[in-house]
Amino acid sequence: MQTDNNDRIDFKKNLAEWKVTIKKRWWILLVELAVIGVILLADLLTKKYAWEYLNVYGYKEGIIPGLINLTMVENRGAGFGIFQGKTVALTVITFIVVICLMVYLVFALKESEWLRISLVFIIGGGIGNIVDRIWLGYVRDFIQFQFWEDFAVFNVADSFVTVGAFMLIVVLIVMLVKEGKKNQKEFEEAHANDVPTQETDPLDMPQNLNPMLKSENTYTFVQSEQTENADVKADEQNEKTAECDNNCTACDAKADCDKTDKNEDKSVENEASDAVLSDDASVENDDQSVENSEKE
Repeated sequence: MQTDNNDRIDFKKNLAEWKVTIKKRWWILLVELAVIGVILLADLLTKKYAWEYLNVYGYKEGIIPGLINLTMVENRGAGFGIFQGKTVALTVITFIVVICLMVYLVFALKESEWLRISLVFIIGGGIGNIVDRIWLGYVRDFIQFQFWEDFAVFNVADSFVTVGAFMLIVVLIVMLVKEGKKNQKEFEEAHANDVPTQETDPLDMPQNLNPMLKSENTYTFVQSEQTENADVKADEQNEKTAECDNNCTACDAKADCDKTDKNEDKSVENEASDAVLSDDASVENDDQSVENSEKE
C-alpha cells in the first residue's frame, strides 16, 4: 500500500515537471515533426519519380557515374530485402515501433539532441515504408550501388532508418560511458573523507594474525619452571636408560666369560677323568699280566 502511494506521488511529480518542460520546449516537437514530414515527403517523391522514369526508360545504369544505378524492385519484406513475404507482420511491427518512438519523443524532451535526431530519422523512414505497404502491399526500392551490385536494392526511407539506427547505437554507447564516469565521480566524492584501508598482502597473513610478529617490539621468551622440570626429568630418564643399556652390555659380556670358564673347567675335569680311567685300565692290565706270569 505504501509502495502504491509512493508510485502515485512520483508519477504526479514527473507529470508536473513534464508540463513545465513542454511549455518551454514545445518548439522542439514542431521542428522534429517538420523533419519527419520532410523525410516522408522526400521518400514518397523519389519513389514516385524514380518509378515513373523506370517504367518509361527501364534500367538506368550510372545515374551517378560509378556510384548509383536505378532499378525497379518490389520489396515485400523488410529493409534491404530481408523477411520476404511478411508484409502484414512487418507493417504491424513497424507501426507499433513508430508510435512508441513518437511517444518517447514527446515525454523525453530533456534527452540529448543526437538521440532525438536518430529517433526522428528512424520514425521518418519507418512511416515512408508503412505508407507503401498499406497503399501498394509492397515497398518500392530503386537505388542500387554500381560498385556493389550484389548489395540489396533500397530506397530513401531505408537510408534514413539505417543512418538513424547507427546514430542511436553510437549515442547510447556514449551515454553509457558518460553515466559510468558520472557514477564513478559521485562515488569518489562520497568516499573522499573515508579513512583509506591498507591492502592486505596474502604473504603477510602470519604477521597480521600474530601481534607478536606484527609488532616492532622485541619479545623475550621465558621458559616456565614446569617446562624446566620436565626437561630435567627427561634428561635423567635418558641417563638412566643409557646406564642400564651399558650395564646390560657388561652383564652379557660377563655371562659369556663365565660360560666360557665353566666350559673350560668342564673340559679339564673330563680330561682328568679320562686320564684316571686310563691309568686304572693300565694298572688292571699290568696286574692281569703278572697273574698270568705267575701261573705259568
